[in-house]
Amino acid sequence: MIGEALRGPSGGSLVVEPNGKIEEDAQTHRCLRDFLLTLFRLLDEFGVRYCVLHSWDTLPNELPNDLDLAILAEDKSKLLPVFDGLRSKGYFPIQALNHSVNGNFFAFFWTEASGAKTAAVDIVSEHRRGGMVLANDAEMLANRQRHGVFWTASPHVEFAYLLAKKAFKQKASDKQLRRLKFLADQLGSTEANRLASKFLTADTSKQAVQSCIDGSTREFLKDSRAKLWRASLTRRPDKSIPYFATEAWRLIRRWFQPTGIIVAIMGPDGVGKSTVIAGLVKTMDMAFWRRHRLFHWRPYVLAPQPDRGPVLDPHGQSVRGSLVSMLYLSGFFLDYYVGYLLVIRRLLAKSNLVIFDRYFHDVLVDPQRYRYGAPKWFAEMLSRLVPQPDLVILLDADTGLILGRKSELPREEIERQRLAYRELQFSGAKTAFLKTNGDVDKSVSVAAASVAEYMKRRFDDRFDGWLSSAQLQAEAPELRS
Repeated sequence: MIGEALRGPSGGSLVVEPNGKIEEDAQTHRCLRDFLLTLFRLLDEFGVRYCVLHSWDTLPNELPNDLDLAILAEDKSKLLPVFDGLRSKGYFPIQALNHSVNGNFFAFFWTEASGAKTAAVDIVSEHRRGGMVLANDAEMLANRQRHGVFWTASPHVEFAYLLAKKAFKQKASDKQLRRLKFLADQLGSTEANRLASKFLTADTSKQAVQSCIDGSTREFLKDSRAKLWRASLTRRPDKSIPYFATEAWRLIRRWFQPTGIIVAIMGPDGVGKSTVIAGLVKTMDMAFWRRHRLFHWRPYVLAPQPDRGPVLDPHGQSVRGSLVSMLYLSGFFLDYYVGYLLVIRRLLAKSNLVIFDRYFHDVLVDPQRYRYGAPKWFAEMLSRLVPQPDLVILLDADTGLILGRKSELPREEIERQRLAYRELQFSGAKTAFLKTNGDVDKSVSVAAASVAEYMKRRFDDRFDGWLSSAQLQAEAPELRS
């Protein structure tokens, strides 16, 4: 459990608050270094044959990005006790993104003294890029080397993997560029060129290696993805058919079982929604491949409008008549549906954190803000039919604190809205309550914990299925050709 139970639909609950002194004492020992040391210890303890594929020189003290691991496909079932061991120390797996047929990106969440933290581990049993299978599991682990408490790939494997990965992404950090230069110098141009020629044409591989040696790799990477595809399609076009077939099936699965999440942040003006949203994006970004999208109340696919910034006078305009109000609200309702089908569903399939600053149900709390003057039953009916968020975080604060932040509405209206938000009902969405009276970091940590708790439950429901699917894929010879 990440914290103390809060309300969810149909008796469900979310856990978002730290739980007493035992939890606080445990937090003081959690940190990135401890997470990595625990992961490496458990991998060895349960006999998982693995290696860190690149950029390992600062481990376990620093992890600039995600941790790339190669493991033998036959050892995948051993990840179950490894993940259980991490859970027992408060490092919860919350996300599994299937980015390639035999590659999965896992995100972990924990709380420590300084707040909520995340880290990502990318586990592959096959290296495929740009229409080619570049190495299988045994090839990636060949001649692995022990480095302190963990295993690293051989310089040959590291150079080929890192160069192909950066070529496909068409970008690299300064540290990764320095590492490529170091490896190219260590291997020598002849051996480095032999490795690069496995996934690039002869001329292009020489250019790539020379750019690593002379420090011009960033220039080479500008159109390097096209160079990968060109080598794939000209060298073995017959291999492209099974490659694309397996990739298509993977993408179909991700569409019907999306790894993104819709979070609605709601509460009166002045309760701190913008601050919590900004902190939530920063804290949880790693769990969503640094992809997020923010919507203000509705998707704005129909009748889009420019962002006019904060609403300074939410009750400044008169409400519309009953018939016109129903027509407008029906249009907003349609915008939610069209927006979900054309935009949001695609974002979820691509593992985005989709955040709504307010949601359709806000019209039930503050109809004057939306100039709604029709019967409440009509708005309630549409609120039950509109696409629902996965998680709703209802923010609240003392009335005096809210008025100190924003004073556009009178005290009586703020009190009424605070009560109305607590009474909101969502069909199919988990609901978490968060008081924002305290410091900003605490509020952000609790909001992140509520998102992590929802994702943790989803991960636990899906993990056994993922493991079975991944195991079958690893054993199927047509998927490993």
